[in-house]
Amino acid sequence: MVLSFYIVLNVLTLFLFIKKKKMFHILEIIVYWMVSSYLYQNFSAICYMNFKTLIIPEKLSYEFSHFLNRTVLFPILMVTFLHFFLILTTHLKKLLLIIGFILLLTGMEFLADVLGVIIHVHWRVWWSISFWLIALLVLIVFMQFFRRILYKGGWRL
Repeated sequence: MVLSFYIVLNVLTLFLFIKKKKMFHILEIIVYWMVSSYLYQNFSAICYMNFKTLIIPEKLSYEFSHFLNRTVLFPILMVTFLHFFLILTTHLKKLLLIIGFILLLTGMEFLADVLGVIIHVHWRVWWSISFWLIALLVLIVFMQFFRRILYKGGWRL
């Protein structure tokens, strides 16, 4: 049941992402997707293996659901965040966007906790909020760096 829910959610999110007109070159989408996936997968791995604050039940449907979320759902949401970040013009709107996506991503993480896909052990909500804030800010900086290289033909020190 949980796996079916996440398959539908991931396919729906992927479909909406594909249909949406984007401000990015296809290379940018691939690179931002990879960086987003890298950030969340490392966070998940550190919490699971090193800190032992995250448990992934040893049930194939939960493991596969978590895998889908790490490789599809969260990266799509993060690349979508970058798309909207480029569109918005004022700092207040960008700040509200960051806050909204932090709440969305934290909510998605805790939905997985409620559904049993991941189990947080001795977890504090501010840890998730802090991670998502840092991850989104890293993505913004990386996007600016990458766009400078991609569209201006190089990086000068």
